Amino acid sequence: MDFGGRKEIFRALVGSHNYNLNTETSDKDYKVFVAPTFDDLYFNNQFSKSYIGQVEDFDVHDIRKTSSLWWKANVNFLEVLFSEESSINLKLNADSKSCLTTIFRHRDEIAKMNLPYLYDACIGMHIIKKKQVDKGTEGTQYLLEKYGYDTKQAMHSLRILDFLHRFAQSDFNDFKYAIKYDLNDQQDWYGKYLLSVKAGELSKYEYIKESEYQLKWIEDTFKTLYKEQKPNEETNQYLLKMIKQIVKNEL
Repeated sequence: MDFGGRKEIFRALVGSHNYNLNTETSDKDYKVFVAPTFDDLYFNNQFSKSYIGQVEDFDVHDIRKTSSLWWKANVNFLEVLFSEESSINLKLNADSKSCLTTIFRHRDEIAKMNLPYLYDACIGMHIIKKKQVDKGTEGTQYLLEKYGYDTKQAMHSLRILDFLHRFAQSDFNDFKYAIKYDLNDQQDWYGKYLLSVKAGELSKYEYIKESEYQLKWIEDTFKTLYKEQKPNEETNQYLLKMIKQIVKNEL
């Protein structure tokens, strides 16, 4: 992959393989973070590019983006801190490696540092994915044709609501439990249910009714709990300091 002279900082497996919701047709998705160049800093540019492969896809971003997206509680970026497969570039400055290690060590505090934003971000993601079930994506048109709606988007629209439930259930202390399902645990049955949604075992009408029920239940049960949590600005400022130091080291 060509990063235009930018140094890789770290990469992490994300998506269905990280949630244990992958099937035989699931590609492996990675997020890769790179250091900015001097020109990036001078022209206020943040590099971003996607690489689509046969079995692996890579979503590449400027490392500076993480602090903003983690503060805004973007679950798709928070999950890199809890990846089943992550790697740090061994050629980094020793201090940069130390900063990254510190960030990962404080991942639980980062994941819950802005819970009001997290709630809104997840509800927003649910609504977007629910709207996409009638449109599909380039890679899911076959699901639209086969089942009458995009069952993959439907599954993820329900998964993100369940995440809010599971994270609150852990008293906001176990993000990894909230995103990852144990399909061998009979008590953790919702993962198998989500896979059945993706497999088209629910009609579109049944999915719509289920999503409406789950959204109302989440709002009635957990909205106030999330909203009353005070954002942790101290953690955010510490995180900004670590990212800034990494950028300085690798410039």
